[in-house]
Amino acid sequence: MRKSTTQAQPFWSNPETIHHVLDKDIIDSMKRGNEKCSNLMMMDPHYEHQNNLYHIEWTRDDIDTLLHGMLVRSLEILRCADPSNDQFKEEIVWQATPQFAEVCRYAGLDPQIIRDEVKSIMKGRGKEFEVDQLAEFVHWCGFFAEMFKEKKAVKVVKQGLINVLTQHCEGDYELTTILGQILDLMDDLYISGVTAREVMVEFLAKEINS
Repeated sequence: MRKSTTQAQPFWSNPETIHHVLDKDIIDSMKRGNEKCSNLMMMDPHYEHQNNLYHIEWTRDDIDTLLHGMLVRSLEILRCADPSNDQFKEEIVWQATPQFAEVCRYAGLDPQIIRDEVKSIMKGRGKEFEVDQLAEFVHWCGFFAEMFKEKKAVKVVKQGLINVLTQHCEGDYELTTILGQILDLMDDLYISGVTAREVMVEFLAKEINS
C-alpha cells in the first residue's frame, strides 16, 4: 500500500500500521454527498481524507483473528447454505484460490486436505458441486485485467506474457495472488484438454489491452 504524505495521527507512522486505500464505492459515496458516510469518515481518526487512506495498526492478535475467522466463516457458509446460493458458490471458488491456501497454511493446516475433506463432506450432505474452470478462468482474467490496468497502466504482448506479468506484479500481493490463480487454472484446463495454453495467453493479453 502507498504511504501517507502527512502524519496527522501519531500511530500512522508506526511500522505496524497498514495504509489501506479506501474502496471505490466508499469514495464515490462521499463524493455524491452521502452525509452519513461523510460524517462517519471525517470523524474517524483512522481516515486521511487527502489521500483517501485508512490507517489501521494491526497487531498479531488482530491478524490471527482475521485469518482464522475467514476460514471458519467459509466452512460455516458451506455447511449452512444451499448449493444454488451465490454465497455457497463464492466460497467454493475462494477455496480453490492461492489466498485460501495461504490462510490454511497460516493456521497450520494443509489446504489440499481441507479441500478434499470439504468435497467429501459436501457429497455426504447431498451438496455435490462442480466448478466450471473455464468460466472461472474467464472471470479471473477479467478481474486481473481491470486491476492490472488500474495499477500498472501498461500494454502487453502475448509473447513472454507470463514472465512480463510476473515481473510487473512483483511486490504486489493482490496482483500476484490473482495471477497465481490464473496460472493454476491454465494448468488444469490444459491438462484436461479443454483449451491450448496459447489460446489462454492470447485471451489474457486481450483482456489487459482492451
